[in-house]
Parts: sequence; structure tokens; C-alpha cells
Amino acid sequence: MKQQTLIFLKPFSIKNPTLEEQNDFIMTEAVTEVECANLGKIYNNDMLHSKDLATFIPDEVKANNPQWIIAVSQCATVALGIRNQKKVLLNPKVSYDHLNNVSEFDREYTFGFFDDRHEQDYERFQTVFPNAAWFPHDDNLNLFTIKEIVEEIING
Repeated sequence: MKQQTLIFLKPFSIKNPTLEEQNDFIMTEAVTEVECANLGKIYNNDMLHSKDLATFIPDEVKANNPQWIIAVSQCATVALGIRNQKKVLLNPKVSYDHLNNVSEFDREYTFGFFDDRHEQDYERFQTVFPNAAWFPHDDNLNLFTIKEIVEEIING
């Protein structure tokens, strides 16, 4: 039986977006959904829209008891605060509160990936979590970009 993984994609949060920004978001989400569908259950923008992510994501994790969660952007920030859960995070905003009282389990099974725009978050993250990678030549890291790495982690 395939392990259960919950995937929380990046919600659309651009204020007054241009048509180009909207199209870029829609295309990235569509490609990610198609190409990464085999990784687990995907929560896309339609499922996340108008939800309070700080309660919705922990509630979904608790209700589904997944082996892994994969989360992007704002969802990754929320997921970083969930303890005793295997997780792969893309571009979470890392506060000092996220770095306190971290168990050995969380240190071992929390993976963080950061693009060029999130260098400071990467620097904070890697002070506590050893499984961190920074992509300094990528300013728009997404799940599709690192799909093979994520597959290795959750299937390893």
C-alpha cells in the first residue's frame, strides 16, 4: 500500500495581481498537480482559498494522520510548527519560535528547501534542522522543480 502523503500547495495571495501573475500562478499549479499527483493527496488553491491555514492544515493532518506532509510557502510556514510529523517544506517563513523546543525526531524528519528570495529563512532553518538546501540561482522554487528529490525523501 502506498504511504499517505498530504500536499499543501501555495495559495494565491498576490494583492492586485497582473494578468501575467495570475496566468503564471495557474500554470504552475496545473503543472504541479499533474506532474506530482503520484506523491499524495493535493490541496490546491481552490481547496485552500478563504481557509484559516493555521487551523485548517493542522486539522487535516490530525484527521488524516499522514506519514508525510509536503507544504509550500504559507502552508509550509504553518506546517513548520507541527511537531512529531515527517515533513518537506518549500520556502517557509522561519521565525525564532519555530526553532525552539525542536525534538530529535523533528530535526531528523523535517526537510527545508529555499530559493534565492528566502536566503534569510534558509539561514535560520539550517541552524536547527540539518536537512536544508538553498537554491541561490532559483527565484521561484516549486514542488515540480524538486519532485525527484522529494520522491527520494518520502519513499526512502
